[in-house]
Amino acid sequence: MRKDIKNLPKAIEDAILMGKSIAASEIHFTLQHRSPFWTGTFNRSWKVQKGSPVAAVKPREGDPEEQASGKLPQKGELIPTELGEDLYIGNQTDYAAFVINQKKHKDDGTMYEDLFKEGRNTTPIPNQPDWYEVYLKTALEQDLDEGFSQTVL
Repeated sequence: MRKDIKNLPKAIEDAILMGKSIAASEIHFTLQHRSPFWTGTFNRSWKVQKGSPVAAVKPREGDPEEQASGKLPQKGELIPTELGEDLYIGNQTDYAAFVINQKKHKDDGTMYEDLFKEGRNTTPIPNQPDWYEVYLKTALEQDLDEGFSQTVL
């Protein structure tokens, strides 16, 4: 079926916006799966939102000494946006910077990587201190590809 070329700019815009929403949902899903889940709070606290960065204010729930099973990752709902509108993906926990090895723990001053020196199992995929960097360098591109490959002009 032929389409009028005057509709092409709108069709491209719609495809880009849908790809952005799907990619955000894919990223959200993968981060839930790859992130640590000691008590389950961290992997349950990934959020996608538009307008402003995700605030890291949520406290840990449960006992970190007890291994929780975590929550099965779920695809988030697609969040529609406009061109030029920011879409943010972040973790709401107040210790998120610690878990991505960017900030010392607020209570004891350790870094996330120190847990590995102690031989602790921290559960991310891969189970190493730079799990987040590994995600950014490997799986992020796959999540973006997945999002934009599902859009059709």
